[in-house]
Amino acid sequence: MKDIRDFNGRLVCKADAATGLVEVAYKRCKTNTQIPIGGRLKIERDGVVTIIKRINDAAFHVESYVCAA
Repeated sequence: MKDIRDFNGRLVCKADAATGLVEVAYKRCKTNTQIPIGGRLKIERDGVVTIIKRINDAAFHVESYVCAA
């Protein structure tokens, strides 16, 4: 599992590109999901949006930005 961080350097989730498994842990709540190739997951926390796209079975593309108020 690889750490995925937002542009502030905070840990957003852990992900495995080979299986598409993404694990998000926040305030004692853990959520697991699986992203298919070509799929995406959007995580919004503390005014920061992080979008994780699974490109293939070896890589994710991560975008992170401040949410407009």
